[in-house]
Amino acid sequence: MKLKIDDWIEQERFSIAVNVLLKDSSLCYKAGAYRASLLFSYLGFLTILKERIISANKPQNYIEGEWNSLITKIRNEDKWEEAVFDSTQQKVKIDQSTKDILRDPVFSIKDDTREQIKYWKNRRNDCAHFKENNIDYYHIESFWAFLESNLPKITIEGGLNTLINKIKDHFNPILTPPDKDFTYLVKDIEHSVEPSKLSDFWDKFIVPSEWDFRLSKTRKSFLKECFRISTEVVKDSIVDKLKENKYYLIDFLDTNPELLSNFNFTSQEIRKLWSLDLSNSNNPIGILASLLRNALIPMDQIEEANKSVLNRIEDYSPNVMEHHTLENNNFLSAFKSEIIENSSFIGFQSYLWVNHRADLISGIIKSFPADKDIIVKLSKHYDQDYSSEWLLQRFDYHIDNGDQFAEKYRVLVQNENLSLSKKLEKYFA
Repeated sequence: MKLKIDDWIEQERFSIAVNVLLKDSSLCYKAGAYRASLLFSYLGFLTILKERIISANKPQNYIEGEWNSLITKIRNEDKWEEAVFDSTQQKVKIDQSTKDILRDPVFSIKDDTREQIKYWKNRRNDCAHFKENNIDYYHIESFWAFLESNLPKITIEGGLNTLINKIKDHFNPILTPPDKDFTYLVKDIEHSVEPSKLSDFWDKFIVPSEWDFRLSKTRKSFLKECFRISTEVVKDSIVDKLKENKYYLIDFLDTNPELLSNFNFTSQEIRKLWSLDLSNSNNPIGILASLLRNALIPMDQIEEANKSVLNRIEDYSPNVMEHHTLENNNFLSAFKSEIIENSSFIGFQSYLWVNHRADLISGIIKSFPADKDIIVKLSKHYDQDYSSEWLLQRFDYHIDNGDQFAEKYRVLVQNENLSLSKKLEKYFA
């Protein structure tokens, strides 16, 4: 029978010594030898802490001689267990007159965690010295739960920094294969970082330097996985941190517009998002579609939002779901109002204005049903002496790639008996 603890041992990749102790604990548990099981687990726990102390640099405010003395005791076979336990109970030492820190604790942990370690030491003594307190299966299971929840936090520099270092190592291709699953790191957040420290954690993770205004692909993938499997507390902390910086917020939503509903935007934040912040977006269409799909824009503001986004985009290339959302929210009507009926569409140097929007216009024509107003206005544009060659190149591109984008317009032109500019007959007649 394989226990949950067995999977955890394999996942954590402990040292050989720790693995032997924890696996022996599992075997004893299965055999009903609960005292031996708890004793082996406790020794495995202290061995982990022993290894962490030996491999760590001394805390900043720790006297060199005292640190060396601790290391000496830990290396002593007769004294190591007591020395490791004592190190878990050390608290920060402060000069009461100046309030200066005289000595950091070995482990940066909460007092409650220190008390729990003390409790389990007493249960260890019950096992080792066969005291009167009963030790049953639930003691071992409780201790294993304590280990899984607290081991990530019990580190020399604190769980937060340890997790940041683990993340750096994981995404360093020299140390870790690029395709290795990082889910275990996401799950570690709730155990490694106190809720009050989550903001500090995201500061270290999200903001590599004050000059970076974009999130890396790795960071965005990690944050997306957090939204998928993390606790609400962790998710809320991400939301709060991204909202602090509009550049990071928009950059994340550009890639993951489907997660927009997690951000609990107020009505004012929603309006600011589509009316102002999308000017920094590389995917305003995707974000607008997500806002509309989640009914986050009031009905009486949808037309205004559509027009606002139309004046910020140069092409139209949404996915199928985004297009259907926009189509169902009168995006075509806004396009006609802002682009086709714009005074710059016809007249002096209108070709320059249309050139700039060639991808947008051709994308709309390809994606939406044929519209009489659009084809009539196009004909007027191309009846001018100077018209957009760039837009015709986009039409040629669609034809060369086998797109049937113009067929619906051919039907419309015939049914309505519309006259076309000669330059458009190739495509729509």
